[in-house]
Amino acid sequence: MEKERFLESFIGGIENLPTLPGIAIKILEAVQKNEPDIDEISNIISTDPPLSAKVLRLVNSSFYNLPSKITSVHHSINMLGLNAVKNIALGFSLVNNYQKKQSNGFDYTSFWKNSLIGAVSAKLLTEKLNPEFLDNAFFMGLLQNIGTLTLGHCMPAQYHLVVSEMAKANSECQHAEEYILGYNHQEIGEYLMKSWGLPETLYMPVGYHHSPEKLASTQSSIQVLTRILHLSSLFIDLFDDKSGGLNLWLINHSIEAYGFGAHTDVDQIAQDIHQQARQVFPIFEIDLKDDAEYAQIFQAAKAELSKLSTEMVNTLLAHKNEIKMLKQQVVRDGMTHLINHQHFLELLSQEVSRAERYKHTLSLLMADIDHFKAVNDDFGHLAGDRVIKAVAGCLTQEIRESDHVGRYGGEEFAIILPDTQSQDAYIVAERIRKAIASLRIKHEDNLIQFTMSFGIASYQTEEKTASDKLIKRADSALYQAKKNGRNRCCVFDSA
Repeated sequence: MEKERFLESFIGGIENLPTLPGIAIKILEAVQKNEPDIDEISNIISTDPPLSAKVLRLVNSSFYNLPSKITSVHHSINMLGLNAVKNIALGFSLVNNYQKKQSNGFDYTSFWKNSLIGAVSAKLLTEKLNPEFLDNAFFMGLLQNIGTLTLGHCMPAQYHLVVSEMAKANSECQHAEEYILGYNHQEIGEYLMKSWGLPETLYMPVGYHHSPEKLASTQSSIQVLTRILHLSSLFIDLFDDKSGGLNLWLINHSIEAYGFGAHTDVDQIAQDIHQQARQVFPIFEIDLKDDAEYAQIFQAAKAELSKLSTEMVNTLLAHKNEIKMLKQQVVRDGMTHLINHQHFLELLSQEVSRAERYKHTLSLLMADIDHFKAVNDDFGHLAGDRVIKAVAGCLTQEIRESDHVGRYGGEEFAIILPDTQSQDAYIVAERIRKAIASLRIKHEDNLIQFTMSFGIASYQTEEKTASDKLIKRADSALYQAKKNGRNRCCVFDSA
């Protein structure tokens, strides 16, 4: 719930947020009625001649391989079903709306090219593994990375940092997003599709398509669709020519792990993706430079895979994990595993910039363990380390997913509270202060009890408070809390 509130606040502040085009909204409104009227929906689509022409062109292509030619939108609904035609029309309207060349540096052509590969592969996999949801498969695959479009379209400067991080650290997209922005395109895509009124069988797989193992839903259909979308994302990476042999190994490995091996021929699916991409790309006005492009990429990946031994695959995967671990070591404090001082300053600067841009509130807590030197003197440094670790665990437990807590230095900690006013930050600080005061740390034959003091400062929109000034104010409030007797919270007051 906290995460959803954070995303709602974040998305609410985005300018030029991708929205469903007017005709798409009309289609959805008509479909969501208790008794959808096929004539009404076909008329809505038919009022947009370019859209209806594209729908009919796709329906009549070998992509659907229907026995006879479809001559009208109404006819296509009767042949394919309302849901399938609705999703085709929604897909076309979205691509048309966000396909033109922009000056913000985001590569829309490459994005939709990869998205169409995702859509085609999702449809092919669903045909074999979960045909009950075939109507949704193409649209689901097309929108799996709509969160990337949202971030690239609306936050081009910040997303450029994500792209740079991916190149610099050989990092996967979602990990670079979390490192730079604090959230990833899966979360944004899921929230956006949910806000459009699309069903959970569409938005939940999108929210977990890079990490199906984290899916909380127990619905078997959603679990299967999420795994299908994960495989679809691996085919995107494969045909985007990224580590072809390793990606092909990951596809085969995932298919076996999901129990799909008996129903899935990877070679055949790759050939079908190539054939169907040739049919679909021109209809969506996407240029396929070389007719044999994807076939050549797949053959190169197979050749590369044949040279990879199990040991080499394990080494490559271990290398990826090693990079993640090294990155964690760079940004995490060794003892507490909280964000370290330097990375905390970077995150605070990013949050201040975000608050300034979107006119959001932001608060900072500085906290210090009272009389910590006495703990070390009376019980020893091992006891002091236990106290610091206990504080880190308590702070982590008491904050939201959208907050950031770091070890600022020694026995001092700092917490960033996005979208939080000073009075709410005071309530948070008081709750944490009481939780800390209730802790009892066992060390040898002793139960150690201790307290913390908190200083609170909030970002002032009208004066555009810089991050260093925010730290000084929170530090000043912390000094005042110490001066007033410790074990208390104090809000910065310029007077």
